[in-house]
Amino acid sequence: MAGDIELTQDGPVARVVISNEPKRNAMSLHMWQRLGQTIRQLEHEQNTRVIVIKGAGEDAFVSGADISEFGENRSDANNAKAYENATEHALDAIRASPKPIIALIKGYCFGAGVAIATACDLRYASADASFSIPAARLGFGYAAHLMKDLVYCVGPARAKEILLTARRYDAQRALGMGLVHEVFDATHYPTHTAALINAVAENAPLTLRATKLVVAALTDHGKSSALTDADRAVGTCFESADAAEGRAAYAAKRKPVFAGH
Repeated sequence: MAGDIELTQDGPVARVVISNEPKRNAMSLHMWQRLGQTIRQLEHEQNTRVIVIKGAGEDAFVSGADISEFGENRSDANNAKAYENATEHALDAIRASPKPIIALIKGYCFGAGVAIATACDLRYASADASFSIPAARLGFGYAAHLMKDLVYCVGPARAKEILLTARRYDAQRALGMGLVHEVFDATHYPTHTAALINAVAENAPLTLRATKLVVAALTDHGKSSALTDADRAVGTCFESADAAEGRAAYAAKRKPVFAGH
């Protein structure tokens, strides 16, 4: 079976690696299914504070969908629906995760790669990264659930430009459009991104969860009860042991140590 999703744990950081190097990490149906399962699994891992998604190797984050499967996976309405369900489940799992998810982007980030990256909370790119959604040159169409995060990230006007022109953007242009949060040169990319990941991992887990719920509610990612859930999560923060630890650390001018409760 071509490609898989690999998971490793490095202290509080779970690293999810999209692995299909011979095809520049193109997403197969199996990989979409495994990605959703893996992210859902990590929701319940108490030791995981941050999830990182990256591509295997140095050449690509994700180069798109594995087009060689389309003859089989989209041969009829039932197969096409199963494929769409797998992609939607994976992206929903990323959006709904209570833990911050960071995309580390090197090399090609095309099509499905853009959908995965924009579903993540933070996106950091190497200067060698390039971005494109080439559907218009292939005669494909992308469902709304694949593109809604792109629209949230860059706005409708930029999203139309990306989709209608099918052009390729370098990392600096992607940064200017709001597609990524920061770009680092290849030499400093590992150390800078490691520092950012560790900074997030050291923050209060309940606050991180509440932040995701609040932003999701305000951007209509959530259900009708999203604002109520977000308000409840914020209230939990103030009543937590971590809030007491934060106040004590501030008063003592020391670094807080958060336990997640």
